[in-house]
Amino acid sequence: MRLANSLCAFLFCSLTTGLAMAEEMVGFRQLSLADGPVMIWYPTEQTAPISKVAENKVFFGVEVVADAPVSSGNHPLVILSHGYSGLWRNQAWLADYLARAGYVVAAFDHAGTSYSSMDPPWATKLARRPHQISEILTALLANETVGGRIDQSRISVIGHSLGGSSALFLAGGIFEPARLIEACGNDTDKLLCKLYRAGGLSKDMEAVSAHDQRISSIVLLDMEGVRAFTPESLGAINIPVLALVSGVEDPALPLHWEGRQQAALLPTSISRYSEIAGATHFSFMSLCKPGAIEMLEEEAYVCKGETAPREQLHQQIAQTVITFLNSGRQMVSALQAP
Repeated sequence: MRLANSLCAFLFCSLTTGLAMAEEMVGFRQLSLADGPVMIWYPTEQTAPISKVAENKVFFGVEVVADAPVSSGNHPLVILSHGYSGLWRNQAWLADYLARAGYVVAAFDHAGTSYSSMDPPWATKLARRPHQISEILTALLANETVGGRIDQSRISVIGHSLGGSSALFLAGGIFEPARLIEACGNDTDKLLCKLYRAGGLSKDMEAVSAHDQRISSIVLLDMEGVRAFTPESLGAINIPVLALVSGVEDPALPLHWEGRQQAALLPTSISRYSEIAGATHFSFMSLCKPGAIEMLEEEAYVCKGETAPREQLHQQIAQTVITFLNSGRQMVSALQAP
């Protein structure tokens, strides 16, 4: 597999990273930014009182110290982008890992494509998601509570599923609807094709871009839609990209059609790719509680199908992501060296 040795090195190095993360406490607060609520996780020196956030009857939440002060110093920033019909809490587990590693993390519900706010013709407004991320980034940097604690040279976006597409927009990818329409053809099995078709995507729509030069790296978690981006725009990306995809084959999200196309199309000099053995598309969501499968009934697929424990997969994914983010500037320096 392409660049497998590099990713093995990431995983080896991340063993010590994981040990260090356990020593940090996680602060949490909700801010009203860019006309909507944004959830913020961050490192803090305060140790109590501890409460839980992002928990419900189906998913476990994470422990935080609510409204605690941000630890001193500047911290890298990560913005999380959930998938189609997702919610901010879907990747709360990853926000917890990142905050323990010293990152400020922001998550929110995407208007029009979140579980609580669905817009049927969402695919006719392709720039809406990345533009929302850029607006929230601007508001975060100006916020008196956390803005002064953000290292503006280290701003990353991590996106799951459709959120990965949003991240790729921000890195400079140009989305041509006709490319995806042609690739899908009359296919009725692939989830990606069905969702974009139902969302109003048409081949006569113009290409869409939403590049934000403030973003220093991106992470794609089982992204969907890479075939829609022009090869020229992907080849011109000049920030580090990590693409992690689920290793359990799914006819609705076939590896050869989606994940492995990312490996083929992203520039090898600046990107890393790996398939997470034992993971499904929904392994990138929070840990399911006992009894969740029975409670969810026909939607139980979000909690089953994995061939490895989700908690173990989360640890592997988080450690790989954190080591990649910490190493990103070294990748860029190596490319710029004479």
